[in-house]
Amino acid sequence: MIAFDKANTKDSNRYRRSSIWVDGVEYKILTSFPYWIAFEKKIKNLQAFDVFDEYYIGGKISKPKNKEEGFYQLLEFYREPFNTELPRDMGDNLNIKVIDWLIDSEYINAAFISQYNINLITTDIHFHDFIYLSRCLKGHAINDIMTYRSWVQPKDYKDPKLKQKAIDEHDRKNRDRWKLEEETKELFNMR
Repeated sequence: MIAFDKANTKDSNRYRRSSIWVDGVEYKILTSFPYWIAFEKKIKNLQAFDVFDEYYIGGKISKPKNKEEGFYQLLEFYREPFNTELPRDMGDNLNIKVIDWLIDSEYINAAFISQYNINLITTDIHFHDFIYLSRCLKGHAINDIMTYRSWVQPKDYKDPKLKQKAIDEHDRKNRDRWKLEEETKELFNMR
């Protein structure tokens, strides 16, 4: 999560990270999104921590000796843009993969060009920015693809009242998932 209420320093969440810390030493890392799309695949096929050496900038000296701790710091960098408070997990437990960065790359690039005028093939953007911008894509083929993949067969209801109750519950869950805290609302209602 980005903290807009903090100064833009390396100690704030507004600072765009470009390094990690291992055993008290700072190591510069690659931040371009293609490396981190590949990182996900490398995690799944993890056999040795040495495969992540390519993520460090500056040769042999700039790689931590503690490869395991280095991996966990890289993993923390990777997970950072996914640690958001909204939408809330409402216990759906669907666990459906709706996007594949490699298979869907043409649709994602087309959406970025259309919506942001950013060609992902020719433009180098920070991984965190890539994830944030991906979440906000609207009205593109990739959105239709994700909707199709996340579709779940509804239960058959013979009683129309039960069907309406299920629809209302689904709508309530989606509203609650994105609901702001009451104290935030109160700030805007103050005179």
